[in-house]
Amino acid sequence: MKVSYNWLRELIDFEADHAKLAELFTMSGSEVEAIEPKGQEISGIVSARILEVNPHPNADKLTLCLIDNGKEKIRLVCGAPNARPGINVLVGMVDSVIAGGRRLDKVKIRGVESCGMILAEDELGISGDHAGIIELPDEIKPGTSLEKIAKLDDWIYELEITPNRPDCLSHYGMAREIKALLGGRIKYPKITINEISSPTADELTIEIADPQGCPRYTGRLVSNVKVGPSPLWLKSRLFYLGMRPINNIVDITNYIMLETGQPLHAFDYRHFRTKKVVVRKAVAGEKFITLDNTERSLTENHLLITDGEKGMALAGIMGGQNSEVAADTKQILLESAYFNPVVIRYGAKAVGLSTESSQRFERGVDINMAPFANDRACQLIAQLADGQIHKGIIDCYPKKFVPAIIEFRPQRARSLLGLEIPNPIMKDILNGLDIPYTDGPVLKITQPSFRPDLTREVDLIEEIARIHGLDKIPESYRPGGSLLKEPDPSFKIRNQVRALLVGMGFVETFPLTLIDSDMLKKLDNTIEAMNLQNPLSEELSGLRPDLIITMMKTLRHNINYGNKDIRLFDIGTAFIPSSETLPVEKELLCLGITGKTNPTSWRNPDKTVDFFSLKGILETLLSHLNINEIELIPQNYPYFDTDYSFTLSGNRNILGRMGKVAAAVGKQAGLKQEVYIAELNMAMLTSLALEEKHFKPLPKFPGSDRDIALIVDENIQAAAIMDSIRQSAGILLEDLFPFDLYQGQNIPPGKKSIAFRICYRCPERTLTDDEVDGMTKNIIDILAREYGATLRT
Repeated sequence: MKVSYNWLRELIDFEADHAKLAELFTMSGSEVEAIEPKGQEISGIVSARILEVNPHPNADKLTLCLIDNGKEKIRLVCGAPNARPGINVLVGMVDSVIAGGRRLDKVKIRGVESCGMILAEDELGISGDHAGIIELPDEIKPGTSLEKIAKLDDWIYELEITPNRPDCLSHYGMAREIKALLGGRIKYPKITINEISSPTADELTIEIADPQGCPRYTGRLVSNVKVGPSPLWLKSRLFYLGMRPINNIVDITNYIMLETGQPLHAFDYRHFRTKKVVVRKAVAGEKFITLDNTERSLTENHLLITDGEKGMALAGIMGGQNSEVAADTKQILLESAYFNPVVIRYGAKAVGLSTESSQRFERGVDINMAPFANDRACQLIAQLADGQIHKGIIDCYPKKFVPAIIEFRPQRARSLLGLEIPNPIMKDILNGLDIPYTDGPVLKITQPSFRPDLTREVDLIEEIARIHGLDKIPESYRPGGSLLKEPDPSFKIRNQVRALLVGMGFVETFPLTLIDSDMLKKLDNTIEAMNLQNPLSEELSGLRPDLIITMMKTLRHNINYGNKDIRLFDIGTAFIPSSETLPVEKELLCLGITGKTNPTSWRNPDKTVDFFSLKGILETLLSHLNINEIELIPQNYPYFDTDYSFTLSGNRNILGRMGKVAAAVGKQAGLKQEVYIAELNMAMLTSLALEEKHFKPLPKFPGSDRDIALIVDENIQAAAIMDSIRQSAGILLEDLFPFDLYQGQNIPPGKKSIAFRICYRCPERTLTDDEVDGMTKNIIDILAREYGATLRT
């Protein structure tokens, strides 16, 4: 959205230069992305009258024009085809400066001296037109300075307007922002129209067949218009704001849109067969040719302006080629309407069109601006095109605007913002924004029709904050206020888990929660996904019931792209189908590892990850969360190899599952190498991690360690042996862990060697060697009886 500094100054008096105003706009929410100077360098340009036009003696396409610039008569060389005696023009004499900073000098053109230049529009930077020289109205006297004819020096702001602020897509809207920020009064133009006796209603009727799509439509008729070029001030203003001048009628509609925010459209009324307007939905497949000479295929969701028989305009988006204002147009129908934002947004997207008009209707224009904008445009058409305005405006308004009534509590605003803003300042802000209210301890706010974004008390509080100044909110390093609540403990645990895993070389993933339900059945036919009613595709047909299926997909993607040594984790939601309408949502943590344990280098041997790599990672993680008594319980899961499929428990609670992805499952999932996955219940992890921790004093007496290496059957689990050791050692056992596993030379087939370190300590005295040896021998005897274990020597 482009805004003119000069135009704003015409609408409201304020004390701020262009730079200060840009800062105020940005700080109040309308970010200024760029400020472009226009016409600042132009100087010395005056009006002149051409007295004579004679042929150039040495060039067929050039002429010698005798001009009167108010001070002297002088001959200038001109190449414009429209140069003729009697017209008023703009000239630059020697030392005048034109657009681009070019200074004019005395020059010889084909042997004839020229002491200046008769100017075209591009030489003043007000358009790209160089087809002819500028023609001024007859009443302008020779020698009148350019500044008195059209003020071309300006500053143009490029604003980034948020989608919820359609009111700021106009100079009225930005003037209202200035009024709230700096004070002052907006000088809206006075509308005076000299209507002819012929009533509009005698020649025009309006019918709205779709009130939902078009809640309001106004129309006026203007006869005997003279279509021609716009005056210099209008052309320059439109060009500066990024719009191409076309003719006075079309330029006026664009000017009013930039001024008020209300898009208008002018129809050549002679092309209406039935002398009425019918606003209806298009018929599916209906063809319509828009102003850009493109045939559009419409759907039943498009809104069409018709004459009762054929389409004349694609409502709110673009007019039709069959009703375009042309040079010989004499009577026009001027439309000013309100169209449903959703309908226009859909229609514009469907046909691939985005216009200045559609952008405003999509966001929601002011429904009460429609008749005012129509009258304002008629006023200018009467002035600039000699149009005769028919008596009366037809205003078809079947769906009235009902404003929201909002209760605004000043104390609530102070509490939320943490600022002591007095009530009178808040009321001044509301008055500045033209937001009406009924006074009292609680203000009763009536929503203005130009502010569709104001529907709740918090919306008004936001207005108070941004106008009062967001920069006035003091910095605070200690949060407080009514919105402060105790931080969620689970959030802290999740961050601890993330930090630890990232420190161990993991990368967090954020996969889609949508999966291929058919693929899930192939991988694990014991569970089902909650299927979507209208899936985007078969691959996104259901909600994942666990995180393992999406982890395998992510690992496959990385492996296929050459990232074969990887550690990934995902903290996300699984959706468990239930008998209720909605699934049960469960937050899970999933880990996946594959490839080598370390990057290849001369220091690290080539070793691939295995089941024990994953087990060690989980033990480190759980230990960090103060979860102990970790146990692996054999359990067959369809995803995992039967020899490496376990339920994981800690602190005597089930935490989740882990294992090696089965070869058949990996092949079906597209995994080209061994993968190890664990899936844990985040709620259980959080609960155990948040359990109250008790202080344990440092031991007063030394401990004693004993290492034993046992040969047992290879199907006996270390966890079972450790349980037996704990029961035998009793309270004197401080710590126990395996530190070696061996199968090979000197170990019989079907056997394995497991070495354990047993740590003893008595809290009341120092244990003797005889006591420690006796307890160790007793443990060995028990293990021999229960498991047939023998000491490895």
